[in-house]
Amino acid sequence: MRPCFLVRVKKRSEYVIAFTGLKDGKHNFHFDVEDTFFEQFENSLIEGGKLAVDVELDKGPTMMNVEFNIKGYIHVMCDRCSDYFNYPVEGQENLIYKFSDEELGDEKIRCITSEEVEIDLAQPIYEFAALLLPQRRVHPEGECNEEMLNAMDEYLMVESQPESQEKVVEEAEEDSDTDPRWEALKKLKTGKK
Repeated sequence: MRPCFLVRVKKRSEYVIAFTGLKDGKHNFHFDVEDTFFEQFENSLIEGGKLAVDVELDKGPTMMNVEFNIKGYIHVMCDRCSDYFNYPVEGQENLIYKFSDEELGDEKIRCITSEEVEIDLAQPIYEFAALLLPQRRVHPEGECNEEMLNAMDEYLMVESQPESQEKVVEEAEEDSDTDPRWEALKKLKTGKK
């Protein structure tokens, strides 16, 4: 099952195809997607990127098959070092627009009512681009920001110090007068019954 993207387009997009004037058969379209494209989506998962989107629309009397070929890169944050980098993506997806007044409940089939004269491909392009990203996004081997990795290691590293362990045991012994559970924990630690 594919994830649902709850993102709304802020304004009318330039990725609209008026299909009423098209004859039945195949029609090709090309869209250049850049940072401004991703800015039009509220709460976008994608910061930016540069994609070439080739669309082949095969129009028939009852439906249109739309094939998307996407290639380029998406600007993402590295999950390892937190620096941004351009993640290369490439993929193909299909979507069917069916001329019908009732919803079919299939995410690959979108219904077009008899009043509609155009389709806006902005949302499908966004969704397909997001699906091309892996769940874990990291720089290629050896390209992470070493300074950031070292800083994160220093911050996250917890060194066990004998003095601090002794202090915890002493505090536990002091608290054992008020809480009988500490006594049981001390017995477990020392192996006494």
